[in-house]
Amino acid sequence: MKVRTILLVLAAALLPLSAVAQRTITVIGDGSVEAKPDYALVTMMVSAQDQTAQGVFSRCDDAGMRLRKAIADAGVASSDIEQQGTALSPSYDYSGGGGATPHLAGYHLMVTYQIRVRTLANVPKIIDAGTLAGASNVSIASYGSSNKDELEESAGKKALAEAREKAERLAEQMGGKLGAILSIGDAAAEGAASGGGMGREEEEEHRGVIVSGLNPQKVRKSATLKVTFSVQ
Repeated sequence: MKVRTILLVLAAALLPLSAVAQRTITVIGDGSVEAKPDYALVTMMVSAQDQTAQGVFSRCDDAGMRLRKAIADAGVASSDIEQQGTALSPSYDYSGGGGATPHLAGYHLMVTYQIRVRTLANVPKIIDAGTLAGASNVSIASYGSSNKDELEESAGKKALAEAREKAERLAEQMGGKLGAILSIGDAAAEGAASGGGMGREEEEEHRGVIVSGLNPQKVRKSATLKVTFSVQ
């Protein structure tokens, strides 16, 4: 009997850790940091009409070149002027009436450009230059900080610190001690992927993070982490 007991104890000691039940705590931590913006993203559109696709693309290319030159002359580097997308729409003539088949009358092409203005005081000047060069649908899309990576890292550290504080309180209530981090993930991204919440950009806009207008006082970066700790 004594030998059997010793063998059972030795067998239990040799069990892999995965076979031993482990207590865990999973919490959500939020963190955010604010900074003064140092650049603005301005969008502008050029458009053209022509009877043929070749003609409308040629006209729009000319309009885009005029816009780029005007923006560059106003002090924006060419690398900060980026074409975002195009929208080509055919137009039809329905003047035949009755059951007559409409015929293609031409095309309308719209091209959108995004301009990064690195000196906020120059935003009105850039808008004037683009408008005078023929741009339409001009808007300030957003403001941002060039220290984006540092801000995101700081927000993540704050979110992790909050998660640890929550987990420590829960571990104490369980009569244990908080152990190592077992897993960590982006809770906001998980919620968006599962359809259980807003997407990252939509959520930030909802919180007032994506700002527009003139002279914003601050921009904010947020992080929401899902962290699982072991409990000893």
